[in-house]
Amino acid sequence: MKSERSATADQSRPAAELLARMLELSDETTKVHGGQWTHSNDARSAWDGTKTSGYVAYTCTRLKPGSGEQRAYRYSSMIMGPAVEDPETAVEKYVSHFEQQGFTETDRYDSEVPKSLRPGYYIMVTLQDDEGSTLVYQAGTHLSSLSYEGPCSYDPAMEFRTT
Repeated sequence: MKSERSATADQSRPAAELLARMLELSDETTKVHGGQWTHSNDARSAWDGTKTSGYVAYTCTRLKPGSGEQRAYRYSSMIMGPAVEDPETAVEKYVSHFEQQGFTETDRYDSEVPKSLRPGYYIMVTLQDDEGSTLVYQAGTHLSSLSYEGPCSYDPAMEFRTT
């Protein structure tokens, strides 16, 4: 679910600032949730919020006022975390923490884990802020995760893999 906030957020912010914000929010999530987190890649390599290399921005074409269509980019990522015994408590703690920073809950979903994986339960919550950042946090008895999507930017530096 997209809000009007992400469509109206400042789209001229520099790539370095947007990358730092993504890493900051992801790192904060790992601290609120606890435990060891990994990248969602096949190797499930350890996630480290201090490492800035290897991120690629994704295209999000927008209309730039006065100049027609121009290509813009956004950072997005997904990290995987440990299971929790009580998803509801974990989600309430997470939402409370990020609402204190100006995020607003925009969606919540809960479900049983598919029986083919093993018995379990998870809750997924979406939070957004006025800067255009979206956090999709999942707390589950099987695993947990965070998907981050940042605001669009016209900074051409976002066309390149971070180093």
